[in-house]
Amino acid sequence: MKTKIRFAAAIPVLSLLAATGARGQQPSLDIEMNEALAAARSATSAAGLEAAREELLELSRRYPRRLYPEFPGRSRALVEAATLGRVLGVGNAAAGELLQVLEREPESDWTPRAHLELAELVLTAGDWELAADHLWRARQAALLRAAGDGDQPGDEVAVIALERMTRIDRLILRPLAGKKPWTRTRIVLPPNYLPEKQQLKRPRAIAAGPRGEVLVADDSRIVQFGPEWTLETTRQIRGLTRPSFGQAGPLGGLVPVVPSGSTVMRLDDPSPTRFERPSGGRLEQIVTAFRGPYGDWTVLSRQVDVVLRYDPQGRLLDFGTATLARPVDMALGPNGRFLVLDAGQGDEPPALLTFRPDGQLETTLSANWRRPTALDVDRFGNAYVLEERARQVLVYDPEGRPIATLGPMLPGNIELRAPSDIAVDGMGRIFIAERRLNNVVALE
Repeated sequence: MKTKIRFAAAIPVLSLLAATGARGQQPSLDIEMNEALAAARSATSAAGLEAAREELLELSRRYPRRLYPEFPGRSRALVEAATLGRVLGVGNAAAGELLQVLEREPESDWTPRAHLELAELVLTAGDWELAADHLWRARQAALLRAAGDGDQPGDEVAVIALERMTRIDRLILRPLAGKKPWTRTRIVLPPNYLPEKQQLKRPRAIAAGPRGEVLVADDSRIVQFGPEWTLETTRQIRGLTRPSFGQAGPLGGLVPVVPSGSTVMRLDDPSPTRFERPSGGRLEQIVTAFRGPYGDWTVLSRQVDVVLRYDPQGRLLDFGTATLARPVDMALGPNGRFLVLDAGQGDEPPALLTFRPDGQLETTLSANWRRPTALDVDRFGNAYVLEERARQVLVYDPEGRPIATLGPMLPGNIELRAPSDIAVDGMGRIFIAERRLNNVVALE
């Protein structure tokens, strides 16, 4: 009996020692985890990302729940590993890791992030209702933890969750309720963002990031704005075509990409990238280019009748062979797909072509457009086509069914006069570069 009493009394002591040991290991675990994440951020291939993910999973296994029941480092390792799994396309495994955090681990600073990551996974699978539930839980948990720490509400997870809930509301819930997705129009280019002589003249190209970051360009200058139109960067570049936001690495982050004739450059790197034409010589007449997560390039040029793929140094890679008549724009879609707007030529009618990630043609939508000039795609795969002659934005769902026709008269009695480019951000807001208004029009 005395032995039993001594044994029972030892259990809390062992738990206390385990918890103390876990707290003691936290600094070294953080170092190893940060090293794995640094390797993931600099990965140049999927193999590098897979190695970093396995390292994170190994770190989570090193501290089992039976010995370290309250250790938050395990939750962090699982969430970070699941994030890499989502990027790698192993969604089922990543979902299991996130559910382990949410169902078996104690609440921690990583609980809101686990809800957010799981929402991204189920939203990609098309379950917007479950995604909305996890986004709400992510936001509430993040705000509660921020308030408990004495900080002002506004945690990054809470902000991102709200933005994604806004996208679901605008692009799914409003149409289901018979309401219009876009109900308000405003002119947004700040009047004094630059001295008069340096301001954009007749904006002709625009790109938007997921959080409302915007690039606006005319023939010789590009201006980068942060969310809510805070001025970030301005630069004079001749021969600008269509800018884009590329990925800084496999874990995200934005890189402003600026094509100009025969080169493509990043605003954060003055060294231009040049590409070789498949038949030899330098590639010119570049329409737009997108930088992939490992530094690779997808390039559209009027000089070549196919979409081209290059490595980070600009060396040509094998890619799709579907021919284009007169390509005018390209946009990235969900799940690695990309779409090309072809204005048509001769007997070839205008068309919207969807390509798989390997460059093979998947679908073709032909339409009676008169002068299609610009394209963008939202996170649900809806396509936005600018019909310049009709002064309208035409919206199609992923199956090619019409969703909306916007313009020439927009909500708020703002009329499109000379639209030249469009962009859609992560909240489903539409931005239109308007040359005659000398400004940018936003539909919200």
